[in-house]
Amino acid sequence: MTSLILTRQERHDPLWRRLREHYETRLAELRLQNDHRMSEAERSELLGQIAEVKRALAFDQDVPVVEPPPGEDG
Repeated sequence: MTSLILTRQERHDPLWRRLREHYETRLAELRLQNDHRMSEAERSELLGQIAEVKRALAFDQDVPVVEPPPGEDG
C-alpha cells in the first residue's frame, strides 16, 4: 500500500492543521466508543475506523506508519 507523505510546506498549511484537529477529535470520539459494549462485528468495524484515522494522522510523518495485521501485536 502506498502511503501519502506531506511535504514540509504542506505540514504547515492551515488546511492540514484543520484536518489534523478534525482527525484528532474523531480519534478521541472513536476511542470513547471503543470503551462501550458492542458485538464483535461492531468492534471490528470501529477498530477499522480507528486504524484509518491513525493512517490519516500519519500523513505528516517522515516515514509511513505500517501497522501489523490484526492479531500480530508483537
